[in-house]
Amino acid sequence: MASCDPFSVDFHGSAQDLFNKISTLIHQHGGSVSGGPSGGTFSVPVPVFGTVAGTFSVSGQRCTIHITQRSFFLACGIIENFVRSNIPTVEATAITAF
Repeated sequence: MASCDPFSVDFHGSAQDLFNKISTLIHQHGGSVSGGPSGGTFSVPVPVFGTVAGTFSVSGQRCTIHITQRSFFLACGIIENFVRSNIPTVEATAITAF
């Protein structure tokens, strides 16, 4: 398993709303998340590619994500693009799948 360089995403809304969105998205995909609005860990199975796991931390309106586990066949850029497309606006945003 490989890791990715940490990356940050600015978001609008509260840290609690962001945590709720992250938790919902991960649970919808059969994963788990622990922690709270200021940060934590996550793990989510990705069909064919295994598991994507990592940590997140929130400071102000910025969420920093560090992918600590992923398949070599699942590029860091794909994961980062998915996160960036789902985090920026957390209030009343529909959650989409991979």
